[in-house]
Amino acid sequence: MKRAAALLTVYEREESKIVEALSNGTLCAEDIKTTLTALMRTTLANILAMQPGMKNWEEEDFDDRIAALEAENKSLRRAAREANWDGVRDVLKAAAHSVGLTISDSIDDDLGRQAISVKRRLNKVEVEVLEGDDVRQCAKPLLVECGADNFEKFISEPVTTKAAFEMVRKRHPSSSMGRIIGSFEVLYMEYFGDTPPSAIHPAKQEKFFAWLSRLPKTHGKSHGRNRATNANEAMGKGPQGKTLTKEQEISEADAMDHAIMEEIRAIEGISLSERRALLAERLVPRLTMSTLKKNRDSLSRLFRAAEKLGSEVPKVLSYKDLDEIVKRQAPDDELYVRVTKPKTRVPWTKDRITSFLTCAIYTGSHSKRYRSRRGRIVVRDATYWVPLIVLTLGSRISEILHLKKSDVVHRDGALCLALNWGPEHSGKSESAKRILPVPELLLQLGFAEWFKRLPEAQYMLFPEALDRSSTGDATSAFGKHLHNILKSLKLADFDQDFYAARKTLSSMLDQAGVQENRRQAIAGHRHGTVLNCHYTAHEVEQLKSALDVADFQLEISLDAKLGFPVIRRCNLGGQMVLDVDVTLKDNHQVATLLVREPGNTQLVFEYTPSTQESRRERCNAAQSMAALAKRYSLRMPRNADRRKAIEHLMAYA
Repeated sequence: MKRAAALLTVYEREESKIVEALSNGTLCAEDIKTTLTALMRTTLANILAMQPGMKNWEEEDFDDRIAALEAENKSLRRAAREANWDGVRDVLKAAAHSVGLTISDSIDDDLGRQAISVKRRLNKVEVEVLEGDDVRQCAKPLLVECGADNFEKFISEPVTTKAAFEMVRKRHPSSSMGRIIGSFEVLYMEYFGDTPPSAIHPAKQEKFFAWLSRLPKTHGKSHGRNRATNANEAMGKGPQGKTLTKEQEISEADAMDHAIMEEIRAIEGISLSERRALLAERLVPRLTMSTLKKNRDSLSRLFRAAEKLGSEVPKVLSYKDLDEIVKRQAPDDELYVRVTKPKTRVPWTKDRITSFLTCAIYTGSHSKRYRSRRGRIVVRDATYWVPLIVLTLGSRISEILHLKKSDVVHRDGALCLALNWGPEHSGKSESAKRILPVPELLLQLGFAEWFKRLPEAQYMLFPEALDRSSTGDATSAFGKHLHNILKSLKLADFDQDFYAARKTLSSMLDQAGVQENRRQAIAGHRHGTVLNCHYTAHEVEQLKSALDVADFQLEISLDAKLGFPVIRRCNLGGQMVLDVDVTLKDNHQVATLLVREPGNTQLVFEYTPSTQESRRERCNAAQSMAALAKRYSLRMPRNADRRKAIEHLMAYA
């Protein structure tokens, strides 16, 4: 049923294009040009290869071949008048196959006439060569029409897809780029197959990006594979998980969206704005425009690599073209909403920081395995230290995970961490290389003593975190591990993920008045012309003073049973959290507004404007909301339209 609904949705969206394709044939104008160019290239290459050996021919061989070519041209002229394309079907199929296209047995009249015209002209070129002329001179008119000026380059075999991707990897050898190239190659190969880059003309690019725009944001993550299933497969217990093509993922997402839209369309008594707001929260998120642009850049890199290998490549579409392609995908339906769910990382709120720093990881968990459940065990490993270091240093998670024991150094009277100092992990840019003092908060929690007690044979600072990944991508593996803990703690949030905690320190330092150049140096961003590796090496005392300005208001004391300091309390939050929900009118204004404590059905505040809402009524509601905002921390709806409606109402306070 899902597949049927998906097919129906796709057909309704693409109906006009399907009808047009059925009436005009399977190839567009650009595909026809590509096919005929491939036919010319192959034929001219064969003529050139034949030319040197003609000196060994007998005179009658020349006469027989010329007579055969002239007879073929006469037959082709007659076939063109009768609209009979049998004489060029085989050569067209071979030419199309060489550029990744397929031609049906029923050849379109327009393609057939053009193919016969090209074949007759190529036969004439061969006749002229047989009569003693050079193929390069004879073929010039054809090359001019194709926009080519170099005969040898024109007849050379097109650069294969495999060779082009190999060149891309050679030009961009970093591991991070390797992942980007590999991801794009999967998309390219599924959609285009082995079609060489030279044949990906603008019309094909447009269809490709229209297809990509429908791809779910979470594509490639529905296979059901993990370390356990892979281990089972390695032990011969059969393949685990499932394999889904991108087309299948699009189909299933379209089916889900179709069902949700019909469900919400059938709801009575709510406005169009409310319907669209509900859809925005429930529809399957598709690739963001930012991701589409990144894939466009990957295609551009592929084209440049093919050009480097000597291929003629088309012009890649612009960012503006991508915007127009996405807009054209919108169906004529007032309910249509394209959900993309872009990530906008924002600093953690005080309440989230308080909840995290007083969770079971730091105050006592059930066991090393169950870190989100309360208990009496505090395990000081990567799960314990890495989040603390990211919060207090504002560093990237990958920078901390790849620290060696030798990266813990003493400089200018302070214990420091040398980030990205080794050539094996040089960081995101040259500005990432820096030396930062360990904040006082970490020292109070016993970081120095913990470090001194590490085994002598241990080389990396957090080896257990690196062991989580078998592919070398320790950051993703640790991020998933930490996300699962945050999810169990009910602290998982799309925009306030743990990487966003890196922004929290910068925000706290900014509020405390720390200079921008020091904040940039701490975060590993470029500031001026002085590299961070030199700046931070001589500013240890100043940087430590700046870092210690960030006050997380922790109460820390020694736990006699555990033998090291632990967090007892965090006074950073202080405010109770209230959930705010709203429904909208057709004009995107508030229809109903509800405020309640989390998990409690009893309302703290309720506002339902009357049919003829007065200014005084609106102002009273706004003042009540403003008063609540001062006393409590308000958790606003995730939907941007709903959040904006509440904020607009509060403007009347």
